[in-house]
Amino acid sequence: MKKYWWVVIGIIIVAVVIFGAVFLPQIIGKFKQGGPEMGGNGPECASLAPGEWMPQQGECPSQNAELSAKCDEFCVKHPDCCGNREGGSGAFGGREKLFPLPSKKEIAGLKRIYPAIIKALNEGPNIYSREGASEIISDEKLEAIKAIGFNTIQVLLIGKKENGKLVFNEVNNSVLLNDIVAIKKHGLAVWVALDVAGVPTGGKESLGDYDDFKASFLDFTKKSAELMEKYKVEYFTSNNEPDKPFKEQKNWSAAEINKNLADFFPATNAAAREKFSGKLINKITQTQKHAKEVVEASFKNVDIAGVDVGPPMDGRMSFSSYKEAFGEYQSYALLAQAAGVPWMNAEYWQGDFEGYGNFTKNNQLKYAKVSFDAYLTIEPKGEGYVWNDFATFSLPQGEETKKALAEFFSKF
Repeated sequence: MKKYWWVVIGIIIVAVVIFGAVFLPQIIGKFKQGGPEMGGNGPECASLAPGEWMPQQGECPSQNAELSAKCDEFCVKHPDCCGNREGGSGAFGGREKLFPLPSKKEIAGLKRIYPAIIKALNEGPNIYSREGASEIISDEKLEAIKAIGFNTIQVLLIGKKENGKLVFNEVNNSVLLNDIVAIKKHGLAVWVALDVAGVPTGGKESLGDYDDFKASFLDFTKKSAELMEKYKVEYFTSNNEPDKPFKEQKNWSAAEINKNLADFFPATNAAAREKFSGKLINKITQTQKHAKEVVEASFKNVDIAGVDVGPPMDGRMSFSSYKEAFGEYQSYALLAQAAGVPWMNAEYWQGDFEGYGNFTKNNQLKYAKVSFDAYLTIEPKGEGYVWNDFATFSLPQGEETKKALAEFFSKF
């Protein structure tokens, strides 16, 4: 009987030896190279040298600036270890797919170029609000944009709420930062508008207590402004139509909404100025419906005061009423002049970006010319004009609209 036990023990020993010889190196290598439980990608992380630093599970992406930069450098150097970033195939951090951030060399080479008059294209929110794969703006698209006469591109920085605080959305931020570099490489200026933390309009989400929201937003503004300074962005907007979500807050009275807006405009600009040396531009809508103190606040602590005008162009408003709406250019220009601040059209749009009807498509140029003609007649002259709808959306459509835009831009 003892003889059989020795046979069994011998078989077990042989099995352990074989297992160790075959599988143990792979297990050890997986921990050295960063397996999924370490935030890496196991055997596919072949570029990692023995003993080289790699992120632990949950460390990346990080809201800590120093660690975040270290994570980014790691992924640029080891794309095979960062599967959720372009060029990798693993599960780095278990997060959505991210593009590798621009290299230190690319960032160091960025410079500011200010056009005499801003002729901007607004990319819109669609690209920068996706929680998944997106794409970097292409060279072909950028050259097509330049051919029309645009010299600036306006993009959005959209944050998100996490544990009650406003933080960067690492997914869309990776697209935004690569877009900034691509845009500047083509000799175009960059204008980054800070969305109100991605809070949806339409009363779908409450901003909560104003003082709490303000404190969190000011902190987020400083971090965003610091990042935009690093990338030598020309224009930064810490107030991207805050009047829209503010007016929808059901827990604030009308008086509180006006008081909060009048405080928010200069406060966020002051916070941005602490970290950003480029030019600050405000964006406000429907100024004739706002209280006097709100409109006056839009001129404080800012380099250019911007007004967004674009009533819905869907056929429900008469053409004469549509034309009357652009009187806001002149009224806002005069108020800005009185405040000693340059003004501009910060956004002209023609409809809901979620979809355009046939009326909008068929009458686009006719209605756009209303905005063009109104802008050209204003005194004092504006510092620029923003067309909202091109790359992200479906407009402008057709060669005639593009030619009209080019002709319009040639007049100022």
